[in-house]
Order: sequence, then C-alpha cells, then structure tokens
Amino acid sequence: MRRLAGMTCLLAFGCGAPTPPPATHREAAEPTHSHERDKMKLADLGKNHHAGLTAHLSSRSGNELDVFIESADDAHTPTPLPIAKLLATAITADGKAHQLLFEPSEPEERKGDPPGKCSHFVAKAPWMKPGDTLAITADIPIDGQTHIVEWTGFNPKKYAHFEE
Repeated sequence: MRRLAGMTCLLAFGCGAPTPPPATHREAAEPTHSHERDKMKLADLGKNHHAGLTAHLSSRSGNELDVFIESADDAHTPTPLPIAKLLATAITADGKAHQLLFEPSEPEERKGDPPGKCSHFVAKAPWMKPGDTLAITADIPIDGQTHIVEWTGFNPKKYAHFEE
C-alpha cells in the first residue's frame, strides 16, 4: 500500500528539475522612476534598458512612431539590437487595434549603430491623429529574452518630436 501511495505522489507531482520559466517577460506595471524624458515616453526593457516611444506628425510625409532602445542610466546610451524589425499593436481609445511594423530608421539617424544592428526603429501610422490616446504593446528581444513592453496613455501630440 505504501508503494502505491509513493507512486501516486510521483505521478501527481512529477520528478526531476523544475520547469524553467517562460522566455517572455511582461515589464513591471508600476515604475520606480520617471518614464518621460523630453518628447519621449519610456518603458522598462529588462533590468538595464528603456524603450522610448515618440511621434512624428506630418501632413506631408505621413504620421509615424519611433522607438529608441537605450540604456536606463543617466547616459541614455543607444543600444543597438541585432534585429531587422519590431512588431507592435496600438489600441486607440475607441478600442480599434492597429498593427505596427517598426523597421530600422535611416542610417544617418542612428550613426553609432554597427552594421546589422539597430537602436532606432520607425513605423508608419497613417491612421494616427495628434489627439489620440494610445496603448501600444511590443515584443522586444534583448539579452536573450523577449520582453513585452507597454506604453499606455500615449498622446502623439504630447510626445511629438516633430510636427508639421
């Protein structure tokens, strides 16, 4: 009878090493430091980096969103990633979802990035209006893990680095 109880225990709880945690992490909802700088809304990216989001508002060339990857220290050093694109979703206040494809910005806008790496990504957002309030979520890989990064309450006019 004891042998049966022991086998039941093994079957119920398994044996061996514990299951490793998933490779995707959601960043903390409550920051311990400011998440705004100049015309940029910041989100934590892992323990040592920020992802900054800003808007480019142009009636001529079209509206865009920019993401900057940088160190989370006082230097704000650009951190180039070995990726060619970032995928994100923007939700407007009315609940409509818009898919965003962030691609590397022009090389002259990220002069310190080595070939094959990028610290500044741009996505076309022709649907975006200056007065919108957006919630934007992106999966960003850094330091061997993918992090789910969220910018909530993003107002394109407030965070516009360029407006015409």
